[in-house]
Amino acid sequence: MKIFAHNFDYRSNSGPNKFTRQLFSYLMKENLVSAAGSSQESDVEFCLIQQQQEKVKPMVLRLDGIYFNSEQSYETQNKPILYSYKNADAVVYQSDFNKELIEKWFGKHKNGHVIRNAADLDLIKTINSRYWDRTFPEGTEVWSSASSWRPHKRLKENIRYFLEAADDHAVFAIAGSGVTDDDLSEVKDLMGKRVFYLGPLDYPSLLALYKRSSTFVHLSYLDHCPNVVVDAIACGCHIVCASSGGTKELVNRGTIILDKPWDFSPIPLYKPPQLDFNSYLEISSKEEIVGIDHCAKRYYQVFKEVMSVTDNS
Repeated sequence: MKIFAHNFDYRSNSGPNKFTRQLFSYLMKENLVSAAGSSQESDVEFCLIQQQQEKVKPMVLRLDGIYFNSEQSYETQNKPILYSYKNADAVVYQSDFNKELIEKWFGKHKNGHVIRNAADLDLIKTINSRYWDRTFPEGTEVWSSASSWRPHKRLKENIRYFLEAADDHAVFAIAGSGVTDDDLSEVKDLMGKRVFYLGPLDYPSLLALYKRSSTFVHLSYLDHCPNVVVDAIACGCHIVCASSGGTKELVNRGTIILDKPWDFSPIPLYKPPQLDFNSYLEISSKEEIVGIDHCAKRYYQVFKEVMSVTDNS
């Protein structure tokens, strides 16, 4: 089966692009698919978020959420996504929350599937957590957090939670781009002592950080299915996340901080509510962690389905 992917940048480490790279690496390694140079040469088109060109073959659309920030032109931002949604032969939602949100705004799709993101467990096994020993000496308890930081990712709340909940001798490692001086202003005296900003990290270094961490904090407001949490779970971290959005659907061992309910109407996303850390649930499940192999095979079944429907039409 030949697949043509549009709106996909193989070199990018953004969540959607990194996941898609892992997805197709597995499918190609198993000789289930091969890459097509154009949509005309393909059997199935795979589209990330929105089309970049007109559809020629059956198309599977993988959605990464939609726009609902009332302080932005969300209707205009959503138009190309809605067009792709209506044009797609199948849609993959990353979480039940993602599906509910999109159906609320766009209507129910004729062929929708919830397939949550998954980690490359074989790759994670090869990662050496001792990579960070020079920064965090053996015996130091490390908490971590990573994101492409924007206001709704709640970096300050992540730091506040760490300072209130972690042992006094634990340290907090923050990775990712977008951190400002203001984000760290309240912990200036703790920088390099208990709070460390590591900046953007390459993927192996990030995985090594998760493997070195006891706890991963992700209090993002209304996130869909964050790959950073998927990877941190696979690396053995206890997860602390907010109840809003789809992140809680991933957690097999962690703390869910109860967030303000949302009715799916437009909101000022970059002004998230403050959390009450005394309102929480503890989650402990014996469910096995799902790897990229299982996830990729589910995508492959969707590809086969849309291809067979077209062949029989």
